[in-house]
Amino acid sequence: MACLLSTAALATAASPGPCCADEVPWPERRLALSPERFAQGRAGRRAVDWYRHAADPSWGGDTNATDRFSLALPVDGRAPGRPLLVVLHWRGAGMPGRGVDMQTELADEKGRVFSAPDDFNILSLDDMRDYNVLLNRTHADYWWGATASYAGPTVEDVPRLLNRATPCERRVMDCVEWTIREYGVDRDRVYLCGNSMGGQAAYAFGLAHGEVFAAVNANVPATAWYAAARLGFVDAEGRDAAEWDSSRFADPPVCVEWSGVDDVWSRDRDVVVRNLARRRWPHIVLWGDFGHCGLVESARAKNDLVEKFDWLSVRRNEAYPAFTSASCDDTLPWPFRVWRPRRRSMLGWRGDIYEAEKEIASGAPARGQINGFFRWRGVRDDDDGFGMELRIATADELSTRLFAPPESATADVTVRRIQSHPIAGARRVEWTFGEAGGVAERDGHGSLTIRGLRITREPQTLRVRALPSPARAENGAEKVASPLTAGA
Repeated sequence: MACLLSTAALATAASPGPCCADEVPWPERRLALSPERFAQGRAGRRAVDWYRHAADPSWGGDTNATDRFSLALPVDGRAPGRPLLVVLHWRGAGMPGRGVDMQTELADEKGRVFSAPDDFNILSLDDMRDYNVLLNRTHADYWWGATASYAGPTVEDVPRLLNRATPCERRVMDCVEWTIREYGVDRDRVYLCGNSMGGQAAYAFGLAHGEVFAAVNANVPATAWYAAARLGFVDAEGRDAAEWDSSRFADPPVCVEWSGVDDVWSRDRDVVVRNLARRRWPHIVLWGDFGHCGLVESARAKNDLVEKFDWLSVRRNEAYPAFTSASCDDTLPWPFRVWRPRRRSMLGWRGDIYEAEKEIASGAPARGQINGFFRWRGVRDDDDGFGMELRIATADELSTRLFAPPESATADVTVRRIQSHPIAGARRVEWTFGEAGGVAERDGHGSLTIRGLRITREPQTLRVRALPSPARAENGAEKVASPLTAGA
């Protein structure tokens, strides 16, 4: 198991990093977007600013379109330096008023994936453009740009989406960046979440933009293929990509997902989860037989780890560990078999699957977790050293009656977003963790892997320091300091 230190992330710790190979990172862009505030209102205790704007031709989409978004302000009013939660709404039955309007009305509601603390700004974006499934059959920005079909993206959409940002994604990212600048948002505390249709887009947009988002939460993401294609997880036929370019993206946000094993929309989730692990990207995956559920308490009745990880405390300018191959992980319930699908029809038009007979993967529990027990705390991360405390949370801390976190477990640990420049530029590092220690060297993807760390309930600190390359050490250009014993 491994401590992976991404070359792209570590070498550019002080800069935003790439969003993808051919694009300027959003924090460095010149925006043509110029939204007009056309209304003000309230959502519970929060004041709401409503904006509309024309399309930017550089997005590559419909230049005749007009879009809108809302910003629900902190409960105590507008102030610079506050965090921002960006929300991508659900499909809303394909009816006007069920998208950004309803999402905005719920901005101050608690108990949902998009609930935010009182000091947050909440940006709600629009995917509907007054789309009405009873009158229209397609919409170019529908499914957050994934497909014009009411039924959502399938593997057949992969070639069109493969390794590219859609016009909708570019619009969303411009609106996020404009809001950050206009309202003086804390750049290190920008978060993205989505439910259902919005959940699948949160994966696709959020993981592609680690230069912007600190963390992502995808609640019952509907279908897997948008994210799998956008992030290059698969090839044009939908098979796992044999190779990938680790320089395409900045270090990704910490990602949390919860999906229903009895929800047909969760089919093919294994494609995304498997490829997150292959790249050693951070992911916490929870599942249970709670259906296509967006209510935290309802989901917790089936999996009481839901929303127990404080994802809104993650900061973009702080290192985090990505755990993979943990011995305490449960067997994924995907792929599950689906047969006898039943479809909902509208005015003679065959819509999407809403129910089917299905069976989860053999040996998988009906509720489970991947990386749901691990917790961490930064100890030190500067030019003089790096230290991060790792541990397993107790059942009491997690308030769980459905799971029994182990006293210890082994895992691969990928430390990303390290701010220490000496470690960022080093090809080799020395590491210690309790009584264990050794030397790690970057692999072909620029990652430094420490395998099989034994993590316990008792916190232990992973300490890392840079070593000179073998050639430089032999030439006497640098001397290796004494074994790492302090500083972190």
